[in-house]
Amino acid sequence: MKTNYHSILLTGASGFAGSHMLKCLVQNTDAHIYCPVTYNHGGHKDRIDFVVPAKFKNRYTLFHHDLALEELTYKIFNTEIDLVINFASESHVDRSINAPSKFISNNTNLMVNILEFVRRAKTQPKIVHISTDEVYGELDSNIDNTEYSRPLLPSNPYSASKSAQESLAIAYYKTYNIDISIINSTNMLGEGQNQEKYIPKAIQYILSNKVINIDTNLDGKIGSRKYIYVGDVANAVLLISKLTNFTNHNLPEKYHIAGSKDISNLEVIEIISDILKIAPKTMISPSPRNGYDLRYELSSDKLFRLGWKEETQITNKLKEIVNWTLNNPEWLKIDYKSSRGA
Repeated sequence: MKTNYHSILLTGASGFAGSHMLKCLVQNTDAHIYCPVTYNHGGHKDRIDFVVPAKFKNRYTLFHHDLALEELTYKIFNTEIDLVINFASESHVDRSINAPSKFISNNTNLMVNILEFVRRAKTQPKIVHISTDEVYGELDSNIDNTEYSRPLLPSNPYSASKSAQESLAIAYYKTYNIDISIINSTNMLGEGQNQEKYIPKAIQYILSNKVINIDTNLDGKIGSRKYIYVGDVANAVLLISKLTNFTNHNLPEKYHIAGSKDISNLEVIEIISDILKIAPKTMISPSPRNGYDLRYELSSDKLFRLGWKEETQITNKLKEIVNWTLNNPEWLKIDYKSSRGA
């Protein structure tokens, strides 16, 4: 999957999904990867070392830059950037509910600064922007959600901020003819995820014999997600980045990436507890969160036609992730918030 890209700007590289994207890029391209990091927005200073093999250290450059506060300029780089892959975003729903103004400002400001960087470039690089299934709001499994077939109806400040990022991308595409593609993904899972996320929290709680809250809607239905392995998402992003041109239509090219299996939150706990051989303590009750979405839905048919496929079934991948976590117990002790300001 080699590309013709010489230099790639990857945002969010110290975050969970971004670090796996960095691993994918150094393994599958000849490009040098430039990564702005702050460790203030969910990134962690140790994550890249956990995820990316040490032999690739000369293939990427980390530099301190807060995309939400500072404009990017070409003074930072010694070369033209050929491709921008944007994974940068605050991504935790509960934190967005507790502090919506700061959360939304961060996500919209960083998007504007990235788009402005591209707009002002002498040779405009392509952009692949990573969004989420949550921008569409709750959808039943019998609803076909192909690209641009459903309105964006976010249920919380986080998903609203991601919806705003998509709107900005479309506006810059139409106004400035920026070469951009938007990817919506279902919930990702993988090695090195923040402990506030459901799966690493479940591993930690089961090992610690703590009670795990499993949310339902007001009718008592347990939520579910179409989890997808983060490495499969990275492979899809790389595939899409190789397309020759995104600016042939009235709207940016859009692609959905969804896991193939809908798994309830209770099933996730049961699978992890079986792997660990520890009986979990669970409490099933209505979600305390306003705007709780029971499930989401995306169709990946367009991506399938490009040749992409989900490489590993999630039930098998969960076993690998649990074993990786057991072999890296220090990761369960890391509170990513402690790295803020580092």
